[in-house]
Amino acid sequence: MQGTNIRGLIESHGAEGFYHQVCRLLNEGQLHVHNFSYHELAEACGVLPELNRLAMAAEPVGSVKQALQESAPGVGTNLFQVVTGELIGRKVIEGYEDESGFIGDKLVTVLPSRYRNQKLAGFRALAGPTAVSEGHPYEESTFEEKYVTSLEAKQGRVLSITEELIAFDQTGEINRRAMALGYYLRQERERTIVRAVTDADASAGRYVYRPNGSGMALYKTDGSHRNWVGAGNTTSASFSNAVPLADWTDVDAVMSYRATEVIDDRIDGTQRPIIAPAKQMLVPESLRGTARSVVNSTEVTVISGDNETRMANPIQGTMEVLSSPFIDEQGGGALSDWYVGDFRRQFVWTEIWPVQTFLQRAESEAAFERDVVLRIKARYFGGISAVDTAYVTKVDGV
Repeated sequence: MQGTNIRGLIESHGAEGFYHQVCRLLNEGQLHVHNFSYHELAEACGVLPELNRLAMAAEPVGSVKQALQESAPGVGTNLFQVVTGELIGRKVIEGYEDESGFIGDKLVTVLPSRYRNQKLAGFRALAGPTAVSEGHPYEESTFEEKYVTSLEAKQGRVLSITEELIAFDQTGEINRRAMALGYYLRQERERTIVRAVTDADASAGRYVYRPNGSGMALYKTDGSHRNWVGAGNTTSASFSNAVPLADWTDVDAVMSYRATEVIDDRIDGTQRPIIAPAKQMLVPESLRGTARSVVNSTEVTVISGDNETRMANPIQGTMEVLSSPFIDEQGGGALSDWYVGDFRRQFVWTEIWPVQTFLQRAESEAAFERDVVLRIKARYFGGISAVDTAYVTKVDGV
């Protein structure tokens, strides 16, 4: 969008009308942020009246301050800051919404919330129905309260736009920085989710599972949470050995555990298996190739004595393979451990504030101290919690 067009639109629509017109065209896709030059926008708003003379004279960067003096203080400057804030904010959101390589939203159910540290209520499974003879009363079921508490945190960063970036028309650099701000904010959220799903910080007292308000390890190696296959499982002795992921039989063994050992927590009647099909397999990047081969191979080889038989892969396409470098960074046994289950059913992301952007105008200390024209703040407020233990199984791979 050329400076002359901007000036014409401002004159015909007024400052407020121009802003709403820009937002409408952006929302409708008729314009894009990269169609704007922040330099030309500043010039059209009367913020850069001396810019052309300064550029022609090739004066040093130190004189940029003079170029940014207002010729028409008030409306023009405010309009420039508001419109620029809108454009940069959209680039921040664009960077945040770049989902390339991110798996976090596949692991959680997003739960909008107005409160932090809230109770996520539930109840213990009741006994199943019983036969009722004609004229006889129905049996009463009992239940007791069961809940977990959520834990949220606020994350954010500030991006400062200096006079030099505007005066020397570095629009592309401004947009690149804005997108990077959004991208790294999204990456921090991703890391928070993956580390919580793998319970990576339980040893440091940061728990994702907080039943009745008290934090505890999600995957107990004694098997008491019915979600651990591997060494130390005294609850299910037949599944107390490590299961390195190598072929479909390893997945089949874990499915057997989930079918026979994962039971509900009813207090009225005999506990029974839970129908919770495994929809996803989560692995570190170091196991990604193996996992995809195991799950997606069309055929497998079965050896019995001297006989070798090829057959259709029994688990082909039954699960989606997900991987993350935020598991690899944990090192040690995390490089060989793997997880199967229905993650969205077990983990919720309580979202108090979705990603937001805010504009701080030039009336700040940064404007005087560092020649900052405006600042953009990007933030979110949310957190992840495990609402149960039965729907995701951790497998000891060592």
